[in-house]
Amino acid sequence: MARYTGSKTKLSKKIGKNLFNKGARSYSAKDDFTKRPYKSGQHGPNKRFSRTSEYGKQLLEKQSLRYSYGLVEKQLANLFKKAFKTTGDTGKFVLISLERRLDNLIYKSGWSNSRDQARQLVNHGHFQVNGITVDIPSYQVKIGDIIIVKDNKKVKNFWKEFKLEVPNTVPSWIDASKSDQIKVINLPLDEDLPQEFKVGAVVEYYSRKVR
Repeated sequence: MARYTGSKTKLSKKIGKNLFNKGARSYSAKDDFTKRPYKSGQHGPNKRFSRTSEYGKQLLEKQSLRYSYGLVEKQLANLFKKAFKTTGDTGKFVLISLERRLDNLIYKSGWSNSRDQARQLVNHGHFQVNGITVDIPSYQVKIGDIIIVKDNKKVKNFWKEFKLEVPNTVPSWIDASKSDQIKVINLPLDEDLPQEFKVGAVVEYYSRKVR
């Protein structure tokens, strides 16, 4: 399945919540979802939808998780397949793995205004992990890893003009106190994991699909 390249606002309306995939625009009062947080149609916000089944709710939660982290279906399914083979909390394993993605680390550290932007920067080889160029957004960072922007990329206009335009609080497992490097000081703790996802519903969804 190819990566979605259509309207990010339509994705938010489809899921029913702001996925904040448009960077600074997602936080603006001018954002279309902020003004009209409902699906388009002749009846607008007054349109009545049929009652969502339990499976439908699980599907929406799965899509919310997938779209937020910018994964294709196969990537998320494979992650759950791996999680089901481990001991412990399946949902927690998945969320920790998603948080440890290099593109997410870049975003959470304040070096990009969205995960999409971070993923593009990684794809274009802007970063080194422990002195080695890594251009795989799904790369899993480890304790002690040090991430920097490559010297030949620092001269690019993007880094000369970059300005963080979205609200950002660096999580406790990341040390971004130095302007020129990010260090992973431990793995994400429970309090560092996103609370906006009903990951249990996604576990239920994939338990019928990939086990």
